[in-house]
Amino acid sequence: MKTILEFITIGGLSLLLSLLFTPIIKKIAIKVQLVDKPNHRKVHQVAVPLVGGISIAFTSILVLLISGNYASLIHQYMPILIAALTLLIVGVIDDKNDLNAKYKLVVQLLLSFTIAFSGTRITSLYGFFGFNEIDIWAQYLLTVIVITGVVNAFNLMDGVDGLVGSLSLLGFVMLFTASIYFNDYYLGKLCIIFIGTIIGFLRFNLSRKKIFMGDSGSLFLGFILVSIGIHFMETKVTHRAYNYAYGLLLLVSFFSIPVLDSLRVYLGRIKEGNSPFAADKSHLHHLLLNIGLNHKKIALFVVIFALSLFFIGFGLISFFSITILVISILATFTIIVKLLIMMNQLNDWKKTISKLENR
Repeated sequence: MKTILEFITIGGLSLLLSLLFTPIIKKIAIKVQLVDKPNHRKVHQVAVPLVGGISIAFTSILVLLISGNYASLIHQYMPILIAALTLLIVGVIDDKNDLNAKYKLVVQLLLSFTIAFSGTRITSLYGFFGFNEIDIWAQYLLTVIVITGVVNAFNLMDGVDGLVGSLSLLGFVMLFTASIYFNDYYLGKLCIIFIGTIIGFLRFNLSRKKIFMGDSGSLFLGFILVSIGIHFMETKVTHRAYNYAYGLLLLVSFFSIPVLDSLRVYLGRIKEGNSPFAADKSHLHHLLLNIGLNHKKIALFVVIFALSLFFIGFGLISFFSITILVISILATFTIIVKLLIMMNQLNDWKKTISKLENR
């Protein structure tokens, strides 16, 4: 009961300070021109401050330092926090000056390697296609690829208001729920701090006088979530009844949407003879926009979609292998995206017919 009251207090404090500091940080951003300016690819018509990531990070670290009993938490998650804050700074520079993508990738790879070197590594595939424990070199390689890939996929999801914020909120809520189940006090405390600050961010992100997450925010949150997820997966004992950790299910189900959507878009661009990194409007949120959903409904759809994938996995976990579980999630994602593409094609066809009739 004492822990629950502490978490409620910390979460409330995080929310309160987020609501207090965000407008201040927003004013500073406007003065230094840390804003997202409108262009032909963007739907907003005025410059919007890119302070979501800065506000979330600043408030979260502040609450962590003033909440008491923080030394053990910081010690446990020190490499992750330092690496994430480093990536936040790189993201702020990118928001301001548009860094070359190659430089950002190098930084992400180095920071991912740092996490792997600190001991937070994927050490097993838990029976996926028959593989369990893997060699140390494979642990490093897989961890670096997963962290870097997920961070970039998460960053690419930041295309409409509230989407990355809502998805991040869901991720921390899922990890917080897992911390309660496994009685992990420090994970729970870290998650509840981020839950409060992200709710505060969404209050401004979804308002008329909005702020954006910025690359700094999506990179920071994506890095924190995937690194903590791997840390959680590797430090929790395997469930007695099943031969793999529930942390793997959480990671696979939560990150499957951004990762699979990014892979789908990259392959589609290559198939059309374009660079996989050439910007277009073929992401999941673009498909949802084109069928008439507004930003809030898109965020809600993706959150429900992610939860659905988790519950599909949770329902299969008792009866099937991890391989069947992953294939089922992949099949579900593919079916939903195919349906959305068909709906988009139908809308385009209707518009074409309408134009022909109006000639």
